[in-house]
Amino acid sequence: MRPRQLIDPLAERLLVLRTVSGTQWLLRGLGAGATFLALVAALGGFGLLAHVGAALLTATVAAGLLVQCRNPDSDVGLLAPSAILLSLLGQDELSFLRAAGVGIALLSAHCAFALSATLPVHGVLAASAWRLTLRALLPVLVLSLLGGLLVLVLSPLVLGPWMLVLGTVALIILSLILLPRSR
Repeated sequence: MRPRQLIDPLAERLLVLRTVSGTQWLLRGLGAGATFLALVAALGGFGLLAHVGAALLTATVAAGLLVQCRNPDSDVGLLAPSAILLSLLGQDELSFLRAAGVGIALLSAHCAFALSATLPVHGVLAASAWRLTLRALLPVLVLSLLGGLLVLVLSPLVLGPWMLVLGTVALIILSLILLPRSR
């Protein structure tokens, strides 16, 4: 038996593992679309290339999305959401609905890219796995909605610096509730 006859079938099987499944492309496309939607919502009435700052933001988000679509598990994937959130900090007025829209779009993008990063590249999700994923995502969406409503209710109140302590304690409690426990 020649080495070529042994190596070629193994190489073919390894190459098949590198093919990207339709589920992966769907998740990556959903993540990229949601990030683009967050970018459009963050820029508000401005166009994507309306001025130099918007063009730089659009280029930064596009570069981050290209890297994240290529490798969803990359840390460079934080570039696009970070740039969008930093652009919100530089704006004078931000309505609650616009901030909520950007937040929901970024949460959707994060969920899609996170699920894409945990699946094998050639993996396909069955219908039961989609249902399980959506069931696990429901508490996150409910807590996000409750947190947004809490911010909306408390925003007209002028609270002192002591609220940082309560906010930190609330964040620790929320982390303890949501983070998985080691067994």
